[in-house]
Amino acid sequence: MPYANPQLKHLSNEWPAHSAAPNTHQRVLDLVTRYLPGLAGTRIADLPCGAGAFSQRLGALGADVLPVDIAAVEPFLADAAKRVLADANHALPFGDAYFGALVTIEGIEHLENPSLFLRECARVVKPGSFIFLTTPNVDSYRSRRSVLFNGYHRYFRPFSDNDKDSGHLHPIDMVFMRGATQKAGLEIVEVTVNRGEKKNWMYEMLRRRLTRKLPLYMRGEVPFYGEVIIYVLRKASSL
Repeated sequence: MPYANPQLKHLSNEWPAHSAAPNTHQRVLDLVTRYLPGLAGTRIADLPCGAGAFSQRLGALGADVLPVDIAAVEPFLADAAKRVLADANHALPFGDAYFGALVTIEGIEHLENPSLFLRECARVVKPGSFIFLTTPNVDSYRSRRSVLFNGYHRYFRPFSDNDKDSGHLHPIDMVFMRGATQKAGLEIVEVTVNRGEKKNWMYEMLRRRLTRKLPLYMRGEVPFYGEVIIYVLRKASSL
């Protein structure tokens, strides 16, 4: 998992530093190849790129990948000559409609202003282009249970009075994403999770009971199951 500040990276026992949660890269890659069948030659940003693992996989498929992060992680698995160092807490250093697609894996929760980041992502991709975004699934049963018993969302454990697990800042829930993406001129075209979880009658009974007061789009298996939630966003063609 990439960190907002490499000086504050606390190694979680969930997965290694600068690596996404299990199966997240594969699920995102499946979505990218499904929505972008002509991926070869497409200029695509990987932001934040961390150690370049996902950039490497995109490059192997022929994409013109631009890895972007706040710090130069070493060793770097992709083409370091293409890497751009930039702070996504501010305006991105790219022109309007510069990319044909953008991937942001577990980055938005590290940023001071998630709404600004979504607007910047929308600005730098071409009209009609796709953005693939992942973030810890704070609407899941496991995360809500963590709030009940621990007082904080899963993967947002405080290490001090000003520092959370893995440099995370903001839990990004589905209601926020719906509002912020709409304001940024983005449409949510698909929502999924990194991997399925074992279901049984008890969990299904809990899902129906615990989600009955939520908006209709939040009452299904997504987002109740899954540790990482994945959004496929599309920029309006008219923008």
